[in-house]
Amino acid sequence: ARAAARCGPGAVMGSKNLKAIAVRGDRGIQVADKAALQGAAEEAVGAILGDPLYESAKTYGTLAITPLAQALGFLPTRNFQESTFEGAEKLRGEVFMEKYATKHKGCYNCPVACSRFYEVSEGPYAATRGEGPEYESVSALGSKCGNDNFAAILHANTLCNQLGMDTISTGNTLAWVMECREKNILTQDQLDGLDLRFGNDAAMIELIKKMAAREGIGDILAEGACRAAQKMGGADRVVHSKGLDYPAVDIRGTKGMALSFAVSPRGGDHLKGLSLYEVAPDIYAQDIREETGINVTPHYWLQYETKAVLMRWHENWHCVVDSLGLCKLEGIALKPLLPKHFQRMLAAATGWQIPVNELELIGERIWNLERLFNAREGMRKEDDLPPRRLFEEPIATGPAQGERLDRKRYEQMLTEYYRLRGWAPDTGIPTSEKCRELSLD
Repeated sequence: ARAAARCGPGAVMGSKNLKAIAVRGDRGIQVADKAALQGAAEEAVGAILGDPLYESAKTYGTLAITPLAQALGFLPTRNFQESTFEGAEKLRGEVFMEKYATKHKGCYNCPVACSRFYEVSEGPYAATRGEGPEYESVSALGSKCGNDNFAAILHANTLCNQLGMDTISTGNTLAWVMECREKNILTQDQLDGLDLRFGNDAAMIELIKKMAAREGIGDILAEGACRAAQKMGGADRVVHSKGLDYPAVDIRGTKGMALSFAVSPRGGDHLKGLSLYEVAPDIYAQDIREETGINVTPHYWLQYETKAVLMRWHENWHCVVDSLGLCKLEGIALKPLLPKHFQRMLAAATGWQIPVNELELIGERIWNLERLFNAREGMRKEDDLPPRRLFEEPIATGPAQGERLDRKRYEQMLTEYYRLRGWAPDTGIPTSEKCRELSLD
């Protein structure tokens, strides 16, 4: 389910004995121009309803991504050892809707209503109920772990939500353990006797419980794969940037997202610059050209060229969408709304007549401020590199067979990104000129 689960905010709140923050206002909400806001909202809804991917998003939510990832070859499998999964057909949205979905759920007045409730009615996981699951969770607890048992994935998803655990980092930690066990980096005795082979869903569920309770080996693994590897070995098998595990994209098959995940201020994060434009270029070729000036080429997702431009644009607008309190799925990450829609709704609601180019500048200021925080904490250019294994290990099978990150071409892409950002080429720190330009001096 959708929760602010990554990077440990719940752990921070727990350390302060803080259960929740409740805010209640005593005044109504006033808008600058009700009629204009109604018109801008209707225009936005029309754009959503007219989007080519609307029906699949409404029917399956983010599970609609699973067949796309399989078809293009970026579905992480067995801890990123492969990029297609032989069990992917069992994890499609159609299977979920037929066997497990009970009803749709949407945010207030949303025309998409992309979330669902589910219930498992038979088998060892019968009576499991919950909300979701998102594509990220299905990949993390499914293909990454070599697990095609949808009922087990739903049970693990419910467990994580109930126990306050991030499904992505939990799944990545499980997948890391499984690969380390496969390669004899870890022994079964070290893992409390659990038979953590890829695909063993029962052992996976048991380990999640141990991690939540910090019981036995779960005490070490509760810290995540990066910290566990420091104590147990296998650090070269952890797929992360800046300490945060990668989401459900094998970046060897999506070169722009390789850049996006590496330069993200939070590390391996799909919420800062995820680009549907990169993996559905034929559908959105006109929008890509009009918004960024890029003319897409065949197999665009495998190309390095123009990705610095594309990701910079997405990052800026992700910051704007966050600041406006809009949904990223319909707002910018998965389309279909465009900057003109954000500008018109903001102007109608607040009366602020901010041109689109200045609105993007606000997003750029936010992105640079976050970069400055990281620079203060010692992060530099070397922290903007993807994991070494993704440079060295080519994809063995599937549509992206033979693909791996080319270090020279990646560094050229990174250099171009720094140039566009106005960051120092040797450190990746925003220059004094850029800070003055953005009023951050």
